Amino acid sequence: MDALFNKLIDVEKKLHLSANRQNINFLREVLHEDFFEFGRSGGTTNKTNTLSVLVDEQPKTIYSEDYHCTLLSDNTLLMTYTSFERQQNIKIKLTHRSSIWLKNSKNQWQLRFHQETPTGGQ
Repeated sequence: MDALFNKLIDVEKKLHLSANRQNINFLREVLHEDFFEFGRSGGTTNKTNTLSVLVDEQPKTIYSEDYHCTLLSDNTLLMTYTSFERQQNIKIKLTHRSSIWLKNSKNQWQLRFHQETPTGGQ
């Protein structure tokens, strides 16, 4: 089980890297066709909108920690963690995140749902 958790944590971390966030092929592979997100600002987005926004996003570095994974079924995993950016060595934009990963018919895990909630800290 830990191997699966570590694999999906690695993919989640790859989604934090600008090079991958701007890689349309990577995003198409990782995001489920029915992907949906509640963003940090309170807005919502789907796969089509996410693809169009991320490819033009200004480069930034997102850090993450405190990952917890729970297998909800053989094909469904819930992941929670905290993310942040850094400004002059200070954590900013602290955010609680949750992701639901689904295993598709090709036995590949894809991100189906994501939610970002500000922690109240900067």
